Amino acid sequence: MREAEYMSTAKKNNRKQKGLMIAGFIFLALVTAYLGIAVFFSKHFLPGTIINGVSASGKTIKAVERLITQEIDGYQIELEPREGKTEIIEGTAISLKPVFDGRLEIELKNQKEFFWPVSLFQPSEIEVDTMVEYDKEALHQEAEKLEIMDESQMQKEENAVLSEYSEKNGYTIIPEQEGTVVDEEKFYEALEKSVLNLQERISLAEEECYVKPEYTSESEEVVKLAETMNKYVQTSVTYDFGDKKEVLNGTTIHQWISATKKYKAKISQEKIEEYISNLADTYNTAGRSKSLKSSYGTEVTVSGGDYGWKMDQEAEAEALKQHIKQGETVTKEPAYSQTANSRAGNDYGNTYVEVNLTAQHMYYYKDGTLVLETDFVSGNDAKGWSTPPGAFGLYYKQRDKTLRGEGYATPVSFWMPFNGGVGFHDANWRRDFGGNYYKRNGSHGCVNMPYSAAQTLFDNIEAGCAVLVYQLSGTESAKAKAQDAAAVVIQLIDSLGDVTLESRDAVVNARNQYNGLDGTAKGYVSNYGTLEAAEARIAQLEAEAAADQQAQAEAQPVIDAINQLAGQEITLDMKGTIENIRKQYNSLSEAARAKVGNYNVLTDAEKKIQELKKEDKEKEET
Repeated sequence: MREAEYMSTAKKNNRKQKGLMIAGFIFLALVTAYLGIAVFFSKHFLPGTIINGVSASGKTIKAVERLITQEIDGYQIELEPREGKTEIIEGTAISLKPVFDGRLEIELKNQKEFFWPVSLFQPSEIEVDTMVEYDKEALHQEAEKLEIMDESQMQKEENAVLSEYSEKNGYTIIPEQEGTVVDEEKFYEALEKSVLNLQERISLAEEECYVKPEYTSESEEVVKLAETMNKYVQTSVTYDFGDKKEVLNGTTIHQWISATKKYKAKISQEKIEEYISNLADTYNTAGRSKSLKSSYGTEVTVSGGDYGWKMDQEAEAEALKQHIKQGETVTKEPAYSQTANSRAGNDYGNTYVEVNLTAQHMYYYKDGTLVLETDFVSGNDAKGWSTPPGAFGLYYKQRDKTLRGEGYATPVSFWMPFNGGVGFHDANWRRDFGGNYYKRNGSHGCVNMPYSAAQTLFDNIEAGCAVLVYQLSGTESAKAKAQDAAAVVIQLIDSLGDVTLESRDAVVNARNQYNGLDGTAKGYVSNYGTLEAAEARIAQLEAEAAADQQAQAEAQPVIDAINQLAGQEITLDMKGTIENIRKQYNSLSEAARAKVGNYNVLTDAEKKIQELKKEDKEKEET
């Protein structure tokens, strides 16, 4: 048993030794082969070596030189353009010749022959400038003669661009167009390199010798531009104007957008503002005439004022620009700087104040129901303070306000302005309202109201309520008509001035006009007392005239008798006559005596009689 085991072990050891010997022989053979090949490549170029375009694999320096010389002899290079025919440059035209100056030896020496297995998988390309010599200036001159260098035949490259807008596809990218404009720097670089490597052909397209488009369909800028502009035209903005709508979408928006030279999307601010301006022109109602079915049953046009819808064009233009930038789909009302009550029908709706300046009467309707009806007194026409007509919006309401102006400061309990400094307020200093007080005794422009009416309006009205102020011929109140009739009489009475007997007809006319008024109108004749005084004065003057006439008649015989004395020489014989005239005069009334304008003739005659009597007496005494 032990012998058998011994024999088995011996056989195994023998086989192992033989195996080791065989492996050793194989390894030695491989090493010998490896070293032999390495020695071979010490004088030959490694596999995969290409020198100036010539395959030098396994070749000696001399063999490579012969190949290069063969390549140079009869060398020509074909230039293949993107479009058109292939052209040739002959080696002889550029004085092409080989130059061997020891560089091949240096390259052979520098290669690592012991790493020859690596070269089986890593080919080596070597360019040796000094192996080929040519006239560079001649090469450029030959190249310039080529048709591909003729600028007149070159086609300029075109950048990728976006298509026109399509409702179906939006914007798409139109690819760039390769041109035939030669990039001379790249072309001459490729040409010179090809000649050095003895290449027989150059494809200008493959060598990228053409000027390339700056932007291609894959350029980030172009792709981003298409995305952005398609985002813009996807915008849909529906403007809600009550019973009307305006839809803005890509059909219009595409006309507002464009691309810059740097492929940036640009939205026209001018076009946006123009669009918003057109919307405002169409749907703004502020400042426009309003149609009103008045409380008098007549259709009235209210012109002037600023009430109504008014878009904030600047704010809405900016908002719209942002909607477009975000590519949003929205339904909205535009931004307003001023709003009104209604979008359907009349913008003031069914809540408004109706102010009839002609009738001096107003109505306040709230939700279509009449809340207030009252007379008022508006601005003084005679002084140019007339309340302006138009459609306005109530600014606010305030209690206990002192109204101030030039020469006045008036406290009121209820203040409701609607047009600058013009507003509704109570006026407790007035005893009466309506009629035609406004023509000569109106306010500074405000609408004066009875206290209770102003309070009712104040309690029910809100800021923003429409105030429609108008004039309507033919709606004058009975009070106004009575006051107008009375005004004629008042003017007649005022024109009487200082009353004389010559004023009698004017006074009678004023009386007749007054008597022709009805009872209401008579009550508005504020200067009736002046008429009565004038009539009394006429009566007085007439009485005085009658008395004067009577005194004149009584005095006339005396006047006539005295006149007979005038121009005569007074003698004592006339003594009786003169004494008789004196008796007649003394019997006159005082008023009659005042009428005797020639009384001095009588006194002179009496004095003469006395003198004559005295003279006679003196004669008798002597």
